[in-house]
Amino acid sequence: MPSIRLLPDRLVSQIAAGEVVERPASVVKELVENALDAGAAQISVELERGGKGRVRVADDGCGLDADDALLAFDRHATSKIESMADLERIATLGFRGEALSSIAAVARVELLTAGRPGEGRRVRVEGGRIRGTEPASRPRGTTVDVASLFFNVPARRKFLKAPRTELRRALEVVQGYALARPDVHFTVEHEGRQLLDAPPAGDDVQGARRRVAQLFGAGLADRLAAFSARHGDRETVWGLMGDPTTTRGRRYFVFVNRRLLRDRSILATFYRAVREEWRSDEFPALFLFLDLPAEEVDVNVHPQKSEIRFRDGRLLQRLFFALRDGARVALGDVDVAPRPAAGSPGAPLAWQGLGGRAFPTASGGAASAAEEVAEPGPERLAEPVWTPVERAPIPLSGRSGRERPFRLLGQYKGTLILLEGPDGLYLVDQHVAHERILYERLRRSLRREAVSSQALLEPLMLELDGAEAMRLKELEEALESCGFSLNPLSGGTIAVAAVPAELGRGEAEALLLGLAREGEGAQIEDAESLKAHLLEDLAAGLACRSAVKMHEPMPAEAMEALIAELFAAEQPYACPHGRPIVLRMGDRDLEERFGRR
Repeated sequence: MPSIRLLPDRLVSQIAAGEVVERPASVVKELVENALDAGAAQISVELERGGKGRVRVADDGCGLDADDALLAFDRHATSKIESMADLERIATLGFRGEALSSIAAVARVELLTAGRPGEGRRVRVEGGRIRGTEPASRPRGTTVDVASLFFNVPARRKFLKAPRTELRRALEVVQGYALARPDVHFTVEHEGRQLLDAPPAGDDVQGARRRVAQLFGAGLADRLAAFSARHGDRETVWGLMGDPTTTRGRRYFVFVNRRLLRDRSILATFYRAVREEWRSDEFPALFLFLDLPAEEVDVNVHPQKSEIRFRDGRLLQRLFFALRDGARVALGDVDVAPRPAAGSPGAPLAWQGLGGRAFPTASGGAASAAEEVAEPGPERLAEPVWTPVERAPIPLSGRSGRERPFRLLGQYKGTLILLEGPDGLYLVDQHVAHERILYERLRRSLRREAVSSQALLEPLMLELDGAEAMRLKELEEALESCGFSLNPLSGGTIAVAAVPAELGRGEAEALLLGLAREGEGAQIEDAESLKAHLLEDLAAGLACRSAVKMHEPMPAEAMEALIAELFAAEQPYACPHGRPIVLRMGDRDLEERFGRR
């Protein structure tokens, strides 16, 4: 066993840097946070080779004087806290005093800063060692120029991704903070090409909406509903939530005291609120802001400050109610498509209540008292408005190949398809049935050596932000081998001219948006890894998002076609997530329920 020894300072600094600096995007995050803490109204980010070559962040904040410019590169040197009491009520984005020292330990850094116009200081640091300092002229503010990241840690450098991947991650960071602070002007340039220009939009809910339009397009911003809730004088929950048309976007942004977070407990609360209010497992776009007293939040729980703890355990429950109200507002802004009229072919089986009670009819309204009681008579629970037309039996078979005739009875609440079978009543969940069908179609398509492709008569236009468009461009070659044809247009727009033959237009759109916005996701570099990723990670989710929804009326012919394809599937009884598709109530069970046995 070797003896214990103290590590040299340089090695300690490099180890510590590994916790703070993972990639160029980490450098961008730390420097942008410092700029915001300095009160900047304008922040510009310039990148080379996706940030692997250079990251330069300039601001017009308060700047540093000559002594502080040198001290800023010492470990745990900070102006933001002085005591344990300060640590328990952190109101700034940074506070540990690790960012600049960690970055300087693994890169070549030049700091140019001025607390007063013209009275600046330039400091050059390489691998944690100060190489020079001199007076310099600069307007009030700070510029940090970081070059050759991990030049002295080659093992870390080789784990960086391609420049375009690192560029996308860095751009995502700036977009997040641009949403957190819509009152600040953000710009991003990459090797002379401007990728982002977000002028100040205002520091209120309308400013947040305008900032969303700047980053993601007016189409998304117009589909967002504002919501807010207060608890006492110092706790406010507010934000923007999308309508059901935004569920494919997977844009979930959470800010606590304007700190961008990836907090699982908050997202779990959001999912629960939407499930309860919408009765759906699809979640809309969310831009959530929590403004709390600093002492109610513990931000010192994660090396990269991406998770927090709330000192009030009841806050998440209050957040749940606020998000549930937001979901109600968002859902109320959506026009519901009219249902087929009762009595028309393919209308769902509906019932009207008698005895003075109004129940929803097939057309979505409430039956009047005159409609409910056609003539005086004894009160009954319900009477059928429409009974299914007589239809020929549908020959269905599973993997056994044994055909069994079923007769379509109708649809229950736009959710279950009812079948009369030779041995009982069968209930088929239309959503999970369609999910299984889509999953097997996609799997068959992707397993072929040469994926067949179909040209679209009208190209599918994807409106993406800069980072999302970069993601699809990274995968363009792999996507083409899977049957897609992509044509990048101006801005973040991508025209999809062809899709795999097994996918419909909506299904292809859901798949591409999922790939563009998957965040960290799987490592996809070629066609084979893309196919594997689609099969293992995306196929089930794509099928779920694209499948016919609950409470959606279906014509009788569509129900028959769905059932016929379901029972021809390899696994017709469970969806890709394992949920049951078909439930059977046997003749014997029904007779026992009615006391006939």
